[in-house]
Amino acid sequence: MQVISNINPELKVILDKFSNWFFNSDYQTELIPHEKRDDNLKGEYATSKAYLKEALQDPSIYGYPRHMLGAVMENNLKSKQLQSKTYREACDNIDKKLINYFGARNNALRAYYPTNGYIGWHHNGNAPGYNIVITCNPEGDGEFEHYDHSTNMITRYPDKKGWFVKVGYFGPFNEPEKLYWHCARTRSPRLTLSYIVPHADIWQSMITDIGIPDTTPQTICSIL
Repeated sequence: MQVISNINPELKVILDKFSNWFFNSDYQTELIPHEKRDDNLKGEYATSKAYLKEALQDPSIYGYPRHMLGAVMENNLKSKQLQSKTYREACDNIDKKLINYFGARNNALRAYYPTNGYIGWHHNGNAPGYNIVITCNPEGDGEFEHYDHSTNMITRYPDKKGWFVKVGYFGPFNEPEKLYWHCARTRSPRLTLSYIVPHADIWQSMITDIGIPDTTPQTICSIL
């Protein structure tokens, strides 16, 4: 996973226009974060090492996150957690711009996480591809973590203030060694937009167009 916080000015204009509108809107009253749980465990457990150890025993049920606290601004009109039309349409608008900019196949996630929001350990093996994950955390008080099969280590990627981008490959179920286990949590309001690019060559060239990858090493926070 590469992190890019020095974002191309052309892309930054698109992102800033969206975040300036969003964080100056009434999002804290108009969006209704939903806590998704498949059991009665406390939410913070979903980003713990103990939870990850359990998940690794049966990866087949952790493609999608089983635990999450956030507002997903999707257009599934049958969803019981359907969010405000204003925010769904704003996401539709930025999706069109970013899918065109990246040459992406589709949007994979457009979510708002409130203070103390999170998304539990999962791997997206059900939706594999070359990913571009774009996050805005105005206060920068959050983090993303990744578990590496080959080293048995968990790497922490602290949020940057404002917009930053993470790029990496999320493998499919039939390549278990390439499943990209990850989770995230935040102590301040946080936006995430994620896109899947279908071909490695397009994705690789797109990294250059996004900006300059950071050179600061990420933190190895623990061994599982």
